[in-house]
Amino acid sequence: MSLLIQSGLQGLPILGWLALPFFVGPLTLGLNWGIWQRLCDRDRPLSDFWIGFQQPFLFWQSFWAVTWISTIALICWSPWLIGAVGLWSWWEVNRTVAIAIGSISGVFGLIGLASFCYLMVAYQFTFLLIADRHLRAWPAMQVSLQLLRSQWGIAALGIAGWTVVSSAIAIITCCLGLVLTTPLFYCCLIAAYQQLQNADPLVESTI
Repeated sequence: MSLLIQSGLQGLPILGWLALPFFVGPLTLGLNWGIWQRLCDRDRPLSDFWIGFQQPFLFWQSFWAVTWISTIALICWSPWLIGAVGLWSWWEVNRTVAIAIGSISGVFGLIGLASFCYLMVAYQFTFLLIADRHLRAWPAMQVSLQLLRSQWGIAALGIAGWTVVSSAIAIITCCLGLVLTTPLFYCCLIAAYQQLQNADPLVESTI
């Protein structure tokens, strides 16, 4: 349902894209929270999946979390965009300058790509922390970063590995693969959150 709502909004010209940030955060938060609650108690109601729209605090903090994470992602990818524009603008004017811009942008682009991969893994628990601990968006992002950093080897390899596997399966099986692997990815994510927060006393002292 979350994918259908987001796909429907993306299909709307202009208005849908403007409205998308107000839906992505609460939907992601609800998906994480609903699975987390079912891991603790299988008899929880389906309304848990819509909690992001039911409580103003969770709605706005999930919105700001999406805004912050998207902004950081854009900054990480910006060197590639600058390099592409520079190459296109200078290629016919001065190819030496164009190649220099492309080379410099490529170096910063690789740094940005590494930063993007690191931070997108490290921020995976942001929405759970907003719902579970009632943290604001930015503190939740920082605690998620600390939580993953404390168990970085296992957490990063596990989440990154499963992301690669689930993405490969989704590509191979197209829409059917996406429908099947997305819920399984979030279930694995919530299970990892449960293990990490119980294993790491550092997080408790930062809240």
